[in-house]
Amino acid sequence: MTDKDALRYNFEPCCLATTIGSLPHMDVAHGTRLIFESTPEIPSWAQFPKRIFYENMMVQFTEGMPGLVQDGDRIYFNTKADDFTDQLTQFFTHYLAATEDGDHAALDHFAISAHYAAGFMEFIARLQKQTVPRVALKGQITGPFTLGVNLLDQNDRCAYYDSQLRDMIVKTVALKAMWQIARLGTFGQQVIILIDEPSLLNFGSQIFLTVSREDIISDLNEVAAVIHTQGGLAGVHCEANTDWSLLMETDLDILDFDAYDHLQAITLYPTELATFLERGGCLGWGIVPTLDREAAATESVSSLLLRFEEGIDQLVSKGFDRELLLRRALITPSCGAGGVLTEPLAERVLNLLCQLSTMLRNRYGFV
Repeated sequence: MTDKDALRYNFEPCCLATTIGSLPHMDVAHGTRLIFESTPEIPSWAQFPKRIFYENMMVQFTEGMPGLVQDGDRIYFNTKADDFTDQLTQFFTHYLAATEDGDHAALDHFAISAHYAAGFMEFIARLQKQTVPRVALKGQITGPFTLGVNLLDQNDRCAYYDSQLRDMIVKTVALKAMWQIARLGTFGQQVIILIDEPSLLNFGSQIFLTVSREDIISDLNEVAAVIHTQGGLAGVHCEANTDWSLLMETDLDILDFDAYDHLQAITLYPTELATFLERGGCLGWGIVPTLDREAAATESVSSLLLRFEEGIDQLVSKGFDRELLLRRALITPSCGAGGVLTEPLAERVLNLLCQLSTMLRNRYGFV
């Protein structure tokens, strides 16, 4: 086992807080500063989807994909383009050079530019000026299933159903994650990459009957393997009642779930969850609400503490060790804050997140 592997297997956040994805702010510097203030131990770069089209999660990580065409606010693959095969060949040449030869110039072909992620660049700039002790740095990526079923080809067919496009999307996701780790890893902390997979909510429905469980696991494991090779921790964020047993069977290190509205979903698979925890897995408790404006405006630290502890009690009643659950707990918002929340409500969420994490760590002796 390498030193990087040892760090990964021994990672225990002990109720530290981090954020999920987006903020509704237009001012990138202000939003990034708030992230550092509210989650100083595990800060994450933020997406700002209201600022520009290219920061939409279905667009942000598509930069450089072969055959991708933009027509106004619509993007799609044109696999019939005269140069599509040439683009695809060049893509896989860069992919192999980056993953097998360690070619940094090849990896830069999968970079995320400031035009697509101003928050990442602001995050790096602030990290260079800070000396605050940190436990980890967090990045994120839109997952291969979510991208694959939302990106279409020229015939409006889901890219996921085209084996060539699906393979290219999986490898793009993996290399965008790898590029983030290369940039964030220079600061000396553990790097976490969360794979955002909201479309897994619909897995198993009539819409995706032809997509197998094995397909999802294989794709996520391919991305996780690249992250692990670089010494990173690989996690997934998914909301609502997805099939968490599927995700527990992957090689992911962190499962971030909506503990505010859908706590029950994670308790339905005690056997699979026990195996996940036994191999060193952590749970991200999305306990601070972001999908309901009223909840975000009215919940308090005390009410969220009660909700969190009720969740812990439910798992303890199923035979899980309380101390282990608390050591392996990461405290997060239930989802990104850049969707339905206003800037003041998003800032309230960040404040609640910070206070709740501090209270839990004091309560359970982690400080």
